[in-house]
This record gives sequence, C-alpha cells and structure tokens, in this order.
Amino acid sequence: MMIVCAIVMNLAQDAYTSLYFETTHGSLGYLWTVVGLFAGCATPFILRLRERRPELVSLATSASVLLLPHSPTISLLGLCGVWARRNDRRTLIVCTSASVLATIVAHVRDVTRPADSSIWKHLFADPGTGVDGVPAVVNADLGSIIVAVTVWTVCTLAAAILSGLHLRSRAYAHAADARVDVERNRADELANDLNTQRFADAVAAEAHDTLAHSLSLIAVNASALQAEALKLRQDPRHAATSERQSGSDLDRLAERAGDIRRQAAGALDEAHSIIDMLRHPEQAGTLMSPNDDTALTRDALYAVIDDARDAGMTLDTWIDIRDLGAMDPEIGKIAFRGIQEGLTNARRHAPGMRVALEITTAMGSGIDVRFVNPTMPSVPTPMHATDSGIGVTSGKDRKADIDDGGGNGLPGLKARIVAAGGDCQYGYDERNAFHLDFHLPFTRIR
Repeated sequence: MMIVCAIVMNLAQDAYTSLYFETTHGSLGYLWTVVGLFAGCATPFILRLRERRPELVSLATSASVLLLPHSPTISLLGLCGVWARRNDRRTLIVCTSASVLATIVAHVRDVTRPADSSIWKHLFADPGTGVDGVPAVVNADLGSIIVAVTVWTVCTLAAAILSGLHLRSRAYAHAADARVDVERNRADELANDLNTQRFADAVAAEAHDTLAHSLSLIAVNASALQAEALKLRQDPRHAATSERQSGSDLDRLAERAGDIRRQAAGALDEAHSIIDMLRHPEQAGTLMSPNDDTALTRDALYAVIDDARDAGMTLDTWIDIRDLGAMDPEIGKIAFRGIQEGLTNARRHAPGMRVALEITTAMGSGIDVRFVNPTMPSVPTPMHATDSGIGVTSGKDRKADIDDGGGNGLPGLKARIVAAGGDCQYGYDERNAFHLDFHLPFTRIR
C-alpha cells in the first residue's frame, strides 16, 4: 500500500511539473520530468528494505525528492521506518533533517509555479477553473497558501514520526510478551524440576527408611547367626561321636551366614547408590556408568557365577569369551545385567533345577548368551505370544515371548537389548523348558 501510494503521488507531482515546462518550452526541464516519471515508478520499491536498512531508505527517498520532481510522501514513509526501528539520536536527527528539507523543497517548488501547474494553487482555485482548458483562478492570496502548506508540512512530519514511534512501541510490546512467555516457560520448567526433585528426595528418604533399614537388619541378623554357629562349633558339650558331623554342619551354617551377611552388605551398598541417584540426578550418569562390578570382565563374570553356585544353583556353563578389552563398556554392562537377570530368573522360578548357561563373545560375531532350565512341575506351559510380535514356533526350540510372572525383569531387559541394536527372545519350548536367548552387537570401545 505504501508503494502504490508513493507511486501515485510521484506521478501526480511529475505531471504538474511537466505541464509547467511544457508551457514554458523548457526542454531540459521537460527531460528532467521524463526521468522523474520513470524514477517515480521505480524508487518507491526501495521501501521494501525499510526493515533491514531503514536509515538508508530514508536518506535515499529524501534524495530522490530533492533531485527529481517527486512528492514528499515517499520521504515521509521512509522517515516513519527510521523512527519505528532505530533509537539512535544521531540517526534520527540526520534522517529527520533530510526529510524536512526534502518536504520543504518539494512544496516550495510547487507553490512558486503558476496556478495551472501547481497542486497547492489548484486546491484554492475556483470551481470549474483549471480544467478543460479553462485557466485556474486562485481565490486566496499567497500568504494564506503558504500558511496552509506550513501547517500541512508540520502535520505530515508529526504523523510520520508518531506513526514510527507507535510501531516501535508495538514491537517492544511484542518482544516483551515473547520474553514473558519464555520466562514463564522457564519458570514452569524450574517448578517441574523442583517438584521432581522433591519427589526424588521423598522417595530417597522412604527408601532409606525402609529398604536400607531392612537390609541393615538382615546384615545384623546374619552376623549374629554366624557368631552363634561359631559358638556352637566351639562348645565342649558336643559328644565325641557326633562332634565330626555336627562340626561340619556348623561350619556350613557359619559359611552360609557369612554369605548372607556379605550379600546383605552388598545390597545395602546398592541401595545407597540408588538413593544417591535420586538425591543427585545430575550425577546419575556417573553413578550408572560401568564399573568393575558391572562390566563384562572375566572376574565379574566368574564372581556372579560363583555366587549363584554358592546359593545352591546347579549351573552348567560353556564360556568362550574373546576380545573383551576392545568391547564398549556400555554394551558389556547390558550383557552383564542380562546374565544377572537370567540367573535371578532361574533361581526364582526353578529352584533346585539344573541350569545351562552358554556365553560366547567375539569381535566378528557379537555377544550371544543362552539360558536353558527345566521348570517346576507345577509351572504351567504358557504358549502365548506377547505384544512384542514374536510368535510361538513349532519344533524343539519353540519359544514364546512371555512375561516373567508379572514382573518387569525380562521385558525390561529385552527393551534395553533392543535399544542397543540387539535381539532378545524368551519363553517355553514344547518340553516345558524355559529359554532365554539374547544377542548384542560387538561395539568397539570409543
């Protein structure tokens, strides 16, 4: 709209100017108006740059009014853009002065021309004059016309400046609203983080008051059991005939009590680690990173297998592990947790049954772990598939993806393995033997 308005006003001013030079037979002046005609249609398009370079647009439009027979309207539009987007005092003074000068020059040029070639004098001409070849008859003196031009100039300059200030204020308001929205979102996020942290602190306190306390009692009672067993072992009242057998039983009792105390102490340390993660979530990455107890190393693997056997599990193993030093610790931790989960699952659901475990690792083939164990006679044979989409197949190794009795151990393990780019299947075959097979890619250490 501004471009169209500027073009129309330029063409009107150029038409009256060309009429003056046509009447006075000024060839150079008429050529000047021809140049102004083409420039008057092209120059207004510079207003499209008013958002990025408003000061350049203002000075260029003022220069076009000074050098060509253009209307001061285009200069006022450029000045409005400067006041809307700049607050530097020097820039505002320079651009405003240029626009004022251009406006005054344009109006002076128009007023000093004869009535037939002046826009302002046509405004004060008698009706019916100045058209159709009838000379214009001005019904006002020159002083009245100058006063009207002065008032109009002041009003248009004020309107341009006030419009620019209004646009600037509106832009500031929009920017302030945007900042308020950003701060409000940030406050909401901080409040949510605070509520989450408060919840984590509450969970940590609850875990410390319940789980840690219970594990401490287990450790204390196990220590007391171990002490009582040693005391009975050293009691002289045992008969000589039964001393060897009872001593052996008491030794096993003391050893088992020591195992309980050691495992309870380890569980207490793990509970403290979980509490620390809840209280300090920013350190959770460090606390959950692989360590000597959770990495897939020979020592950690043999330790978890020995613990399972010490707990009474009959475990047949086939272990062929290679290139462990080049394995990514994160992948090794997932594999180690999978082995732990498999042993825990077998110990919980098939106590006293013989468990077969096969572990193979190689850089070229990846990590493969297979568990097989018969189930208790009372365990039904579930032959249904879960939502994972892995169905039951017929044959010796038929498996179905099932839930582990309502728990989240095996489904959670499968989710972690799949997320790491591996595959996990578990379920019962036609002989009611439970299988847990998973494969992980051998990702090299970064």
